[in-house]
Amino acid sequence: MEKEILLLLLVIMFLTVADVDAVRVPFCATKSAKDSIFGLRDQTCSVSGVESDERPRFVAVTEGDERWLQIALDMIHKNKCDYVALLFYASWCPFSRSFRPSFDVISSLYSSIPHFAIKESSIKPSTLSKYGVHGFPTLLLLNSTMRARYRGTRMLDSLVAFYSDVTGIETLDKTSLERSVSVPHLGNENNTEPENCPFTWARSPENMLRQETYLALAIVFVLLRLLHLIYPTLVVFMKFTWRRIAQNMRLESLLEHTVGFLSRAVQLCMHRRSNLQGGAMNARAWASKSLATVSIGDSSSSNRRSSSSQ
Repeated sequence: MEKEILLLLLVIMFLTVADVDAVRVPFCATKSAKDSIFGLRDQTCSVSGVESDERPRFVAVTEGDERWLQIALDMIHKNKCDYVALLFYASWCPFSRSFRPSFDVISSLYSSIPHFAIKESSIKPSTLSKYGVHGFPTLLLLNSTMRARYRGTRMLDSLVAFYSDVTGIETLDKTSLERSVSVPHLGNENNTEPENCPFTWARSPENMLRQETYLALAIVFVLLRLLHLIYPTLVVFMKFTWRRIAQNMRLESLLEHTVGFLSRAVQLCMHRRSNLQGGAMNARAWASKSLATVSIGDSSSSNRRSSSSQ
């Protein structure tokens, strides 16, 4: 009797456990505040308990900064999406303004790929250098293993071909594309050269000082340290230069005085020569006058002698 009761209890316990397993309801984790605000929750959990293979859809371009760039990288690393599209642009660049409509259109065509637009003024220059951004606009497609840069024109067909080659995702056909999306005029179709604005450090020193404060302070410290090290050499060089300048000034003044003395000596010599020449001419004139007087006196005395003898 006791064995039968024990066996009955075991059967009842087994049936209870089986009923509990049968009525267990699958559930998904609660949505965090971050996922609610950013809309980045992984949508692989379904109510039926079977994981869905459908990726989340992103219907618009997200304007972001360095924080959003980190979120995009986290989406790649956590396998929330296969690819992420990053557009680095600048508000002062006309090519960025003309490229933005095509980026909005391509984001609607490839809604399974999240698209982020990162403005130049909202990100550090070191981050731009890290991703090889040397001009604007720059479009990158990233996944967990590779990074592809778009080097074509601003035409929509070129962008679609680039996305298809990199991701392997086929978009709508041409007729469906024209029906579903109003494609703006994106530039000269005959122009096949990529257009971008080069990134220059000298363009925004205020942004560099504000965003790279530690780098700017480090540069100032290095320059001051270098000035401190070369200051004694600079002082010696300045003294030597000043002495050379003073010596040259003295030599120039001495040369000027020497030239003045020589010019005065030449003038005196010329004056004396002119005086001597004048004296010689006067002496000749006096000698000629005295000889004429003597000859006249001799002729008169001879005449007197001849008259007396007669």
